[in-house]
Amino acid sequence: MDNKVNVINFVPEELPSYRPDVDVLYSKELPKEGVNTTIIGMPKTEMVNIKTEGSTLKTSKKTTNRYLDSVCYFLYAAKLACRAKKDGFHLIQVRDMVWVGLICLIIAKLIKLPYTYWVSFLYAESRTMRAKDQTENIPSWKRPIILARGLVEEFILYRIILPHSDRVYVQSDFMLNYIKDKGIKPSTMMVVPMGVDIEKIDAFVNTDAIKIQQWGDAPVIAYLGSLDRLRKLDVVITAFKEAKVIVPTLKLLFVGDSEITKDREFLQQIADDMGLSDDFHITGWVETEQAWAYLKGADIVIGFMNRGLLLDVSTPTKAMEYMALKKAMICNDSPDQQFVIEQSGCGRVTDGTSKSYAAAMVELAQQPMTQAELDAGYNYIKNNRSYAFIGEQVATDIKKVINHKIHNGG
Repeated sequence: MDNKVNVINFVPEELPSYRPDVDVLYSKELPKEGVNTTIIGMPKTEMVNIKTEGSTLKTSKKTTNRYLDSVCYFLYAAKLACRAKKDGFHLIQVRDMVWVGLICLIIAKLIKLPYTYWVSFLYAESRTMRAKDQTENIPSWKRPIILARGLVEEFILYRIILPHSDRVYVQSDFMLNYIKDKGIKPSTMMVVPMGVDIEKIDAFVNTDAIKIQQWGDAPVIAYLGSLDRLRKLDVVITAFKEAKVIVPTLKLLFVGDSEITKDREFLQQIADDMGLSDDFHITGWVETEQAWAYLKGADIVIGFMNRGLLLDVSTPTKAMEYMALKKAMICNDSPDQQFVIEQSGCGRVTDGTSKSYAAAMVELAQQPMTQAELDAGYNYIKNNRSYAFIGEQVATDIKKVINHKIHNGG
């Protein structure tokens, strides 16, 4: 078999996507390793067909209705899967779509192509949990529908798709153990965490930092990401208030926003009520490079992930970006964040309470991390969580799956 292989990859995102595993892993790193990818996604405003070296982005038709868009995508996926072998593909892959995953699995078995499924989030479990959660703003008539869909999709995923996949890619060791407990053999799974585009990080080194002018040279604590109320960032503001009792010059910067205006206003109101109006600032949405420039101007950065099944199985990218940017990080004990800090020897882990965050803020304000610690964090990410490294591992495994199918009469 030629060293180059062709993979057709069905993803749920609208294309083009700036999600790093689509934009960097599939489109940039895998082609370098001889795995050419054709990525099939949803249309944003119109059909796309974008070809680059070793990678193609394609979408189904755009309609006037999002439900009809989903139907068009399903039919388009089935059509392309049927033609996959004839079109020169060596493997069919689906990520996070149970119904598309099911039809593509059936087709892959019929046309004798290897099939892999990528689990990056527990969507079925998310539906069942939301349906049962009375705090969720869901009409009562809709709850049984969401619950039924979640339960059916769980059954299809764990009883049909994953047991019959040639490889199951998962986000973390925590997710692997969770899925193993569902009856899926660990030998059929491979952990592929989210990563960092280290080339982009390195190219950013000479970019000027952005500072909040009225704060001067005061020490700044920064958080980067969504400000959705469910993230419970009021804990960080409370911790900041406590830390200021000991280090009164501290400032708090939130780089990001929420799709829901009230969520951002909620955080601002908390800060105002605590008398922190002059010490707290929200930037709103900014481009990635501008966000990193804000972080460059900060002294301490915050990683904060709510604990619970859905987020415990994830691999938060922000923590890795922080370390790659050589920033002093404080995070809570979300499994992957804690693992990365323990492995690298860079960062501080809290139990997620405002008291523990405040103590870490004071510690790092009074005793900043050494350059050796910050370098250790960067080197760990470069050697273990860069997309260049991850791309090599995934490409090798994809070729292994394809070769195994060929040698076993696939």
